[in-house]
Amino acid sequence: MSVVVGVSPKTGSPAALRFGAEEARRRGTDLRAVTAWRPTSPPMTSGARPPATNYDPQEEFEDAVRRLQSQIRSALGEDGAARAEVIHGGKVRVLLQAAETADLLVLDAPRRPRLGPVLAHRLVYVAECPVLTMPMEPR
Repeated sequence: MSVVVGVSPKTGSPAALRFGAEEARRRGTDLRAVTAWRPTSPPMTSGARPPATNYDPQEEFEDAVRRLQSQIRSALGEDGAARAEVIHGGKVRVLLQAAETADLLVLDAPRRPRLGPVLAHRLVYVAECPVLTMPMEPR
C-alpha cells in the first residue's frame, strides 16, 4: 500500500506533498506523487506546408516527468523520497486508478473555488481509499 499525492502540474501541490510525505513516514509506506498528463496537439498548418516546429510527444512526456521530479524536490528537499508517476489520461481517471492500491489519496485545495470542488467531490465518493483535501495556503 502507499500514500498517493495528486500533484498539480501548475502549482506543484507543495502542501499536499509535505503532508503526504509525513503521513507515509508515519504509516511506514511509500509515497507516490502522481500527475495526469495528456500530450498537447501538434502544431496546425494550412495547405501542404509542414509545421515549422517538430512536435515530439515523448519529449513532452519526459519534460512532464522532469517537472514533477523538480516539484517533489522543491516541496520535500533533496532527501525527499517519493516515486514520481506521470500517467497518461484525465485527472479523475488517473487519480482513481492510483487510489485503487493506496491507503490514502491527498489533494491540494482547489485553486478555482467554483470549479475545483468538482474534482475533489467526485474523488471522495468514488475512490477506494480515504481522500484528504488540504486547506488552501495563503499566497
